[in-house]
Amino acid sequence: MTLTTELAETITSKLRIILTVAGLALLLPIGALLAIPVAGLSPPVVAGFLSFGLMALLFLVTEELLAEAHEKPDTPLISAMFFVGFLTLLLIEEIAL
Repeated sequence: MTLTTELAETITSKLRIILTVAGLALLLPIGALLAIPVAGLSPPVVAGFLSFGLMALLFLVTEELLAEAHEKPDTPLISAMFFVGFLTLLLIEEIAL
């Protein structure tokens, strides 16, 4: 409902809003279908996929919710190092178990 309200502020066509929301709603089952082959891979690889998703969520929290995160402009290197470092820590933990 919030997405629809936000889209209504910028998009005037109701049909386009409905199609946009429907398209976004289809991303969840499509993602689940794409994840089926990943579930059959080895545990470290699955941990890599899960840690990437976790890193993406942490990045969003860091970028959007913390005001201090916007004091200095980000560079692609800083973002990449955040993901690589977090992925490395999670993979080390998975391998050590």
